[in-house]
Amino acid sequence: MSPLDLNIEYNARKTVRDHAEYAARWEKQAAKYRNEAPCELDIAYGIGERQRYDFFPASDPAANAPHCAFIHGGYWRSRDRKVYSHIARGLNQRGISVAIPSYDLAPRVTIMEIVEQMRAFLVKLWRETGKHPVVTGHSAGGHLAGAMLASDWSRVDGAPETLVTRAFSLSGLYDLEPLLATDINDDLRLTAETARAASPIHWPVTRQGLKFVAAAGALESVVFKQQSQRIAEAWALRGMDTEYLEIPGRHHFSILDAAMTPGHMLFERLVAMIEG
Repeated sequence: MSPLDLNIEYNARKTVRDHAEYAARWEKQAAKYRNEAPCELDIAYGIGERQRYDFFPASDPAANAPHCAFIHGGYWRSRDRKVYSHIARGLNQRGISVAIPSYDLAPRVTIMEIVEQMRAFLVKLWRETGKHPVVTGHSAGGHLAGAMLASDWSRVDGAPETLVTRAFSLSGLYDLEPLLATDINDDLRLTAETARAASPIHWPVTRQGLKFVAAAGALESVVFKQQSQRIAEAWALRGMDTEYLEIPGRHHFSILDAAMTPGHMLFERLVAMIEG
């Protein structure tokens, strides 16, 4: 058997031919929802234009709504929160408020600097709402969601130690060392040392009471499915409540549609975690 071509296996744009159609559709749906929904846009959590988030409150403003934070993907080097506003629609209708941040991109910043920005975003969200959000994310955002769950919040100024106890990741990457052998690293500029340091699979995860769902599409490449399987297994061995979900008929991009479609099993599982 010939070895896997990691430049293809780790690049969903090379395995899903119509990937550009997904991004174009998402952007249109996102703009439409921003125009329709009562929302607060461009809230600063740090310095710089990209250190902003958009907030979409639950449809019933009188309710004591739970909160979800969604972190976008793009291999830490592309995309923006404005492409994903529409993912709040179904959650808002179910009584869940949603915050969607942007962050600075590689190669301007390192992955660990992005991790720190997402921590700053969640601290800001906590100060504004007093809520413990469920953190979800897609692709690189799945990595960041996992990193938020595995963070030691006792070391973060202004955050309660239990700020994040639940995360729901879609097609995430948790061991970044294989990316050293790909052309993606031309932008990420990882070294063996920094790749390991930025890999949540190697973090100790010493806090108790954490819950993590790692989902991947059945039609994704082998390496993406393995990443989700391995993190669920590794963290379970450290005492975390974890689950690996493989979603039939979904690939790296269509899995996000499933997660944001009311009635789909993946959406309902996410809602159950948030409401729980």
